[in-house]
Amino acid sequence: MKRIIIAGGNIAGTIVANRLIQKLEDEVNKGEVEIVVLNRSDDHTYLPGQLLAAFGLEIPGELVKKEKELLDPRIKFLHGDKGTITKIDVANNSVQTADGVSHNYDYLVITTGVEYSWDEVPGYRAASLTPYEMESALKLREALGSFSGGTVVVNTARLPHRCPVAPIETTLILDDYLRKRGIRDKTKIIYTYPVPGVFGRPITNKFIMNIFEQRGIEVHSPFTIKSVDPTEKIAESQEGDKLKFDMLISIPPNMGAKVIEDSGIGDRRRWVPTDKFTLRMKDHPNVYVMGDTTDLAVSKAGSTADFESYVVAHNIANDIKGNLGVKHYGGDVLCYIATGTDQATYIRFSYTMNESPPPPSYIHWWGKIMYNKMYWTVTAKAVV
Repeated sequence: MKRIIIAGGNIAGTIVANRLIQKLEDEVNKGEVEIVVLNRSDDHTYLPGQLLAAFGLEIPGELVKKEKELLDPRIKFLHGDKGTITKIDVANNSVQTADGVSHNYDYLVITTGVEYSWDEVPGYRAASLTPYEMESALKLREALGSFSGGTVVVNTARLPHRCPVAPIETTLILDDYLRKRGIRDKTKIIYTYPVPGVFGRPITNKFIMNIFEQRGIEVHSPFTIKSVDPTEKIAESQEGDKLKFDMLISIPPNMGAKVIEDSGIGDRRRWVPTDKFTLRMKDHPNVYVMGDTTDLAVSKAGSTADFESYVVAHNIANDIKGNLGVKHYGGDVLCYIATGTDQATYIRFSYTMNESPPPPSYIHWWGKIMYNKMYWTVTAKAVV
């Protein structure tokens, strides 16, 4: 029997596991293939929704479901100590878990995601509110509700990070939120970014810079945050700038999961070396890497994982069944960008195609909302 282990659940792991069932249904039903998902938690959180929850635009309870409910029942799901991965041994085709068990595999898909390394910036966590963690997103919602004006700094600590458009969305939703509360004229919004501009792709950067200028949003970049004084409420950059704030909304430094470092299979930021077309781990043809875990120069976003899942599932099925051919990932990404509390645009690009964001509109806002709602019944379950 062939065993496929998915190392990590949530968005990437769930989608690819369900897509593998579709590709290998007969083999699974005959007991020739087993698909196993390992994940520390039995909860599945729709991370993009946390930003909307911070502004009262999403119900927090609707952002979390049980992982088992989303996986095809033929998939073996282990969580808790049984699903907490302590080492990935690619040399010996095994994954070890916190309960002391060594799980052998024929094929491995690494979807261990990211971790936030707050301690890289002294004082950062104590001074910050962030939509990147549920508890902090709800604290941000409370803080915004009692906010009466002042200086708000939206800071991106390091690149790359999960959901690259989120800092832009945070800033533009905040702007609209404050206007509708009648206190935008009492508030200075400062957007800080560790490289020149506001976004890493030139076309989108120019597009968003124009919107920021129209709305009176200040941009300080490059601004690579060095330290924060939570008492004095001052953020200092490596470039020597100091910014006084009343509220700091942060995108914390992102790294790959610690198990990647513990297993000796990543770079210094714990990203796993990945072939940009086949999504195989370099030098390990039976190991695939997906989503936030890769070292690829593509967005760390849920839609990226969705696009990648077609390639990974197909190529593993081809490895097992043969005669299907090899699929290649084209660097495809689709990201909706909320530009207010009821409007949005989107960007769609790949390795060879540039984006062309349309003017923000109510229609694209509803496209974003519908995509979020359909995630549970369509995307996560790999229906299309």
